[in-house]
Amino acid sequence: MKPLRAARPLGISTKSLVVLVLSASPAAAFGAGCGVADSVPIPSAGAHEGTGHEPTSTGAASSGAGPSGGSAAEPGAGSGAGRDEVIGAIVSRHDVVRILALGDTGEGNLAQNQVADRMSEKCIEVGGCHAVMMNGDNFYDHGVVDTIDTQWGPKFEQPYDRPGLSGLPFYAVLGNHDYGPSSSGVRQAQIDYSQLPVGDGPGMRLTDKWHMPASYYDVRIGDVHLFGIDTVDFTSDDQARYMSARVAASDATWKIVFGHHPRYTSGAHASDNPSLGMSGMFAMQQAIYCGTDMYMAGHDHNLEFIDKGRDEGCPNTYFAISGAGSKTRPVASSIPTERGQLFFTDKTEGFAYLRFEGTNLLFEFIDKQGAVIFTKTMTK
Repeated sequence: MKPLRAARPLGISTKSLVVLVLSASPAAAFGAGCGVADSVPIPSAGAHEGTGHEPTSTGAASSGAGPSGGSAAEPGAGSGAGRDEVIGAIVSRHDVVRILALGDTGEGNLAQNQVADRMSEKCIEVGGCHAVMMNGDNFYDHGVVDTIDTQWGPKFEQPYDRPGLSGLPFYAVLGNHDYGPSSSGVRQAQIDYSQLPVGDGPGMRLTDKWHMPASYYDVRIGDVHLFGIDTVDFTSDDQARYMSARVAASDATWKIVFGHHPRYTSGAHASDNPSLGMSGMFAMQQAIYCGTDMYMAGHDHNLEFIDKGRDEGCPNTYFAISGAGSKTRPVASSIPTERGQLFFTDKTEGFAYLRFEGTNLLFEFIDKQGAVIFTKTMTK
């Protein structure tokens, strides 16, 4: 299938808060996708300056919007969005926000494409989705090394070239196969890809689906606030301080943190996850997800949902793993079941669907055949 083409990212000046207003009907505006109707500058909300993998917020909501950082990165800056980051908010006219979530996608195999088909069908069925959360390990076995790496096409652009996903922003975070000690991938390459213009020529990307303005960042869609974190860099005190402050400052009805490594898991990584936790990963995760409604992760190639109360220090946080975006990993019988587990399967690839309406959240796991295999309704 030939990849779809999209408009170039919308340029927005720095040091301004941009409200991106979603169209009144996502299905009407972009088929089954969702688009930006217009943008309205309003006074600054405290622009952030940073280098390296410093955080940012993004207002990019859909096709035609692109990352909200309007200036190009300074040479050697490394954030991928320039030093003067634009703090963005998305104000939706919808009473309902629909988000898909999946991780460990980057195989470019049949299963990844089957899951993508079901994602597209789900968004068409419900009248349009607003975003996709990608929970890391975006490219196997090693992440991309630059913005022209040949993996971009078969492992991201082509699998998600589907009618129901047209115009959707894919908000991605990094996994251990994307960069770090177990990967030859380059972190900055995935950040820089967000900044490329859309087109066919050199230095361009095929669509504007991919969004990673920094290795950790947040984005608000209506009354849903998403906080993407970098769990590979779990020793980052700056990340924990900055992101926990963003969580505390948010007045959104729903707050969802998503990263790669899970806090609690009944999957194969239950045997090695504690070693990372003792090194500081659990403390970093908890500092950010405490006070939010859910921590969504990948890493284990299964689908799991754990009831709130599992972390006694953060009693109102649910835990979900959606790491079966392209493959599964059988779990040995010796792996203990997590306390509070409401659902688990290592038998099929699939994704999560989250529907927010006021104080209600409908959560579903959907397998690669399109069957809804788990449903949970939460009310605040």
